[in-house]
Amino acid sequence: MGDWLLSIAAMAGMVIWSLLVRDGRISLAGFGVALWFPISIGLYRVLLRWLPMIGGVYACPVRATSQQQREITAGCLLTAAFSMLCLACMPAPIAAANILALNFACLAALFDRIAGWLPNHVLIPMLLAGLLAGALRGGANAAILGAAASWGAAVLALLFLSVSLRANLLSGDDIAMAAACGAWVGIGDLSIFLSVTGFLYWASCVAVRHVRAPDWGRLDGPERIRMQPTGPSFALGLAITLLLHGVPGLPNWVYRIAAH
Repeated sequence: MGDWLLSIAAMAGMVIWSLLVRDGRISLAGFGVALWFPISIGLYRVLLRWLPMIGGVYACPVRATSQQQREITAGCLLTAAFSMLCLACMPAPIAAANILALNFACLAALFDRIAGWLPNHVLIPMLLAGLLAGALRGGANAAILGAAASWGAAVLALLFLSVSLRANLLSGDDIAMAAACGAWVGIGDLSIFLSVTGFLYWASCVAVRHVRAPDWGRLDGPERIRMQPTGPSFALGLAITLLLHGVPGLPNWVYRIAAH
């Protein structure tokens, strides 16, 4: 199935779902997600071509390959799917805020996956939006603590890996994305987010190791270390955590499973 046919089928499904929803605000938001889906594909392709050149990663704009274009479409489709799940599981204002977070995270993950770079042009607005959303929901302290604790956890994890592998793996980009995601999940759900993200990253490393040789890491050291991009794991971990928070009683169920 071609990308354009997949996009049309996905849009049709979103529109049908929006028509069947009885809540007017959720239905309107569903139409917005359906409309934003193809726009996001085109916008992300443009940003992924030009922003790395502006940021000094590439000397000239690089057109995405067919494989990279499919990855962009898949990322936008996954974001749209999580967006519709948020609309189905939580009030429209909270869902709308979470949809914004999901799009920030998707764009950052695509940059890390395709360009090997997490731009502050995306991460700083994502962090500020997360803090603002926390303040509007009456949880400013939780958002600030979540960002700070996630930042600290990322620093400790990268320090541990650097010492274990005898290579400098400290990355300000990865730490900034961890802080931005922490602001959105808050201190209350931070343990779920870190656990899910850590598991996803470990699983991706294991899967890639058995399927194909992963890309060489961007950092130099005594030995060049093979590293997988962390952005996709952060983005998917954020999406799962936000969705778990929106389903009543589900986070407690997850904690009970983890305890056993």
